[in-house]
Amino acid sequence: MARAGINIVQNRRIRYALMTAMKLVLCALLLVYPSFAQQPNAEDSRSPEIKALMDAGVASLEDAHYDEAVANFRKATQLEPGNEKAHTYLGTAYAYQVVPNLETPENLRTASSALAEFDIVLKSHPKDLTALKQEATVYRHIKQFDQAKALEKRVITIDPHDADAFYAIGFTDWMQAYKNAVAILATEGLTDAGAGNPNLSRAGCDALIAKNKALVDEGIASLTQAIELKPDFDDAMTYLQLTYRRHADFHCGDPTGISADLKLVEEWTKRAMLARKEKEKGKVTP
Repeated sequence: MARAGINIVQNRRIRYALMTAMKLVLCALLLVYPSFAQQPNAEDSRSPEIKALMDAGVASLEDAHYDEAVANFRKATQLEPGNEKAHTYLGTAYAYQVVPNLETPENLRTASSALAEFDIVLKSHPKDLTALKQEATVYRHIKQFDQAKALEKRVITIDPHDADAFYAIGFTDWMQAYKNAVAILATEGLTDAGAGNPNLSRAGCDALIAKNKALVDEGIASLTQAIELKPDFDDAMTYLQLTYRRHADFHCGDPTGISADLKLVEEWTKRAMLARKEKEKGKVTP
């Protein structure tokens, strides 16, 4: 029962993190381009028709009417193919409809449509952070993890203080490591105990180390850096403790090594809870 509970919590955290990523990107995008009607001198807003289409599309995005948003932004890109903000928003409207971890042809086509729009922007402006982050999120949703991490690393090259990019890499590393662990454990009829998996055979443990060591090392380093940049980053703390659970697997049943990692799990779990409580206090109006 305890093992099943750990797996349920972990799966919920994956879904939450994936959906939150898109919401954060959309919020950031709306902050950067709040209203085209308010930008009469903007180079991409010369046409009243384009301005009307863009504002209608933004309103549809905010109201979660994605088909309407796609129609408005697509028309804007057809009328002004060089309007990069229109392509960014059209990509966003597609991206927001991509269901995480769903590999149906329709979902993959929607992801491909989103990526195509962001590629248009990145072709002219390879350092466009919004397009880079959007693409990374879409690739993560369709489980193309290496592409997602490569894009986040491009973000860090441009902005070394982007805590969210470090977090995204660490989160993605954990997802890959967790998937690998579950698969290897299943070959021996085991499920993830989340506490070093001491019942795994030595051969299974060696296979797990070979698959996961680079992922776990990068994940710990990335999540630690995210927390250094944003000390109250409770989500990063949560995934750091989960990644230390994966690190505990590498001790191959050695109780001393497992215990050391589980102490770090406990420490970061407590720190995440404390950071979350402090954030909630800050939201309360006196």
